[in-house]
Amino acid sequence: MFSNKTRRSETTVKWLLRIFLNLVLGLLVFAILSSAESIDNTLKNDDAVELEPVVVTATRTPQHLKDTPVITNLITRAEIEATGAENVGEVLEHTAGIIIHRDGHGDGVQLQGLDSEYVLILVDGEPQVGRTAGKLDMARLAVENVERIEIVKGATASLFGNAALGGVINIITRKATSPFSVQISQNFEQNSTFDSRGTLELQRNKLNALLTLSSNRRSPIDLDTSDLTTTINGYANVTGSARTEYQLTPATNLVFSGQYFTQDQKGISENGPVVFDRLGDIENFSGSLGVEHEFNFENLRNVSSTLLTGKLYATRYDDESTVINRETKETSSQNLNIQDMVRGEVQFDTKLWRKHQLTLGSEVTLENLQSQRITGGERGILTNSLFVQNEFRPISAFAFVIGGRLDIHSEFGTHFSPKLSNMYRVTDNLRVRTSYGQGFRAPDFKNLYLDFTNVTSGYQVLGNPSLQPESSHNWNLGVEYEVFNGLLGRIHVYRNDLQNLIEAERIGKSAAGGSKFEYQNISRAYTEGVDIEAVIGSIGGFTSTVGYVYLRGADKESGLPLLNRSTHSGTFKLAYLHLNSGVQVDLRGRYASQWGFFDDGDKVLEPKELAPSYWVWNIRTSKTLFKIFKASIGCNNIFDFKIPTFYTFTGRSFYGGLSLTY
Repeated sequence: MFSNKTRRSETTVKWLLRIFLNLVLGLLVFAILSSAESIDNTLKNDDAVELEPVVVTATRTPQHLKDTPVITNLITRAEIEATGAENVGEVLEHTAGIIIHRDGHGDGVQLQGLDSEYVLILVDGEPQVGRTAGKLDMARLAVENVERIEIVKGATASLFGNAALGGVINIITRKATSPFSVQISQNFEQNSTFDSRGTLELQRNKLNALLTLSSNRRSPIDLDTSDLTTTINGYANVTGSARTEYQLTPATNLVFSGQYFTQDQKGISENGPVVFDRLGDIENFSGSLGVEHEFNFENLRNVSSTLLTGKLYATRYDDESTVINRETKETSSQNLNIQDMVRGEVQFDTKLWRKHQLTLGSEVTLENLQSQRITGGERGILTNSLFVQNEFRPISAFAFVIGGRLDIHSEFGTHFSPKLSNMYRVTDNLRVRTSYGQGFRAPDFKNLYLDFTNVTSGYQVLGNPSLQPESSHNWNLGVEYEVFNGLLGRIHVYRNDLQNLIEAERIGKSAAGGSKFEYQNISRAYTEGVDIEAVIGSIGGFTSTVGYVYLRGADKESGLPLLNRSTHSGTFKLAYLHLNSGVQVDLRGRYASQWGFFDDGDKVLEPKELAPSYWVWNIRTSKTLFKIFKASIGCNNIFDFKIPTFYTFTGRSFYGGLSLTY
């Protein structure tokens, strides 16, 4: 239990964070309102210019997508809007090679057959906190302020450090693109689902500011009416974000971003004759302040522009869960987790001798967790990191990257992660990329120090301070070929070899009568597979994407296939846009073959232990009205697929919405 002094301290910090965010938002609103009258609406440009996409995650430096030597997938703003998605999880589930697993802990993402705890989630390059059972809930990340999503599959610890064995998903937030613009939208869906969004943007002189606010809620959903337990918790979310850039000098840019998220959850659990109400309260604040300064050395023969970037990032995640006996009204269990992270980072980028792009960086990260469920109630970890990378382009058609990162962890000492990658442009239409990297994941607070007993079922889970970090060796081969203008094919082959995997092993019975589990390093495993994707450009207004994934993964010691992984999966997208009428139709389907749901201990997956395969189809139609309105209607899960025993699909649901852009 926390002391009153600790609680007062946390309350004070929480209010200071709120005041800080409100102050920033207030100043931005004041600046926008005071400038709005002087903005010339004639500056608005309705003529869109299609530019080659730029990504930053692959090498931590901006590069055109076609030129990056690291295999990178990109989801654009236009694709995000076409899905009508409410959150990032709903966007990602329609991308080939990405699986979203939904359960009571939220929407977890799986890359290259590796679960959520092995996938690093970033927003503008900064890690997100607040994982439950290793899973970071992608449903809590709203899409209103998202410009694009960059996905790098495979070990990327050489640049990003801990927990990037499976890859990195970097969510890049939007900048203002017009002198003054207001966007408002409202969507309604079955199951009492409401989604409201608003955006205010300003681009004027040296200031670029974008504010977003979104609110969404849904009632609890019960897919199995044989008992009172709800399959999916109801929720009410509010997300506010701000991103501003100010050009201090022609060479110096100041960047601020902040986000505040709050969620209330409600659900029901039934254990025999006893019924429990499940309540959850989440708050998440994050903010960063950065400065970028560009040095120009154009007078020097062999050196060009150099960029120095510094950033300070802080985030806090509060998660309070309560279980109440419905009959007695007594609190059966209550837990408050408070997780803080503060990070300072410096990055130096320069081009040497015209052919070398050098990146040097340093990070200091302090993490702290307070929870009644960990031994001692509070733990902290300090990590100091150095990374270096050099990209060598002897000719325009070939790039070779070598890099490494040194992490000095307060609990696990020093760890070095190297990476090699290259890109060779065989012809203007054919590119080949290969890479090798090592990754690692240090045990988190709960792996090390958890001491938790579930009051509704009696099981107990214990941490293990003797755990060793998990590690991996990762190989990737990617081939991209533009068959002809409008048809692009991609093939990605990969292999992951993992050591010291951490799993909860049964070690006996708990005092409450259930099973007792302890985290242990017990196994070695592998995942390997092939991702295939074909993209058909606009033909008569139609565009299409077809993706197929073949995946194998198993424990090397027992031979048991890894659970929660389909051998075959795929995605299908077909879109139609009629420019004259402004009508757009988007049809999307995703498939997954049967997969291991559980093993009864014999290390063989029997038919009763397999979850069935599925196809889920969504369709959405939208139309632009009077240039400033857009109306949309759609249907999710058209064929009403639902098997509550294995899946949390809510069944067929219809929705509609209207948006205004001025």
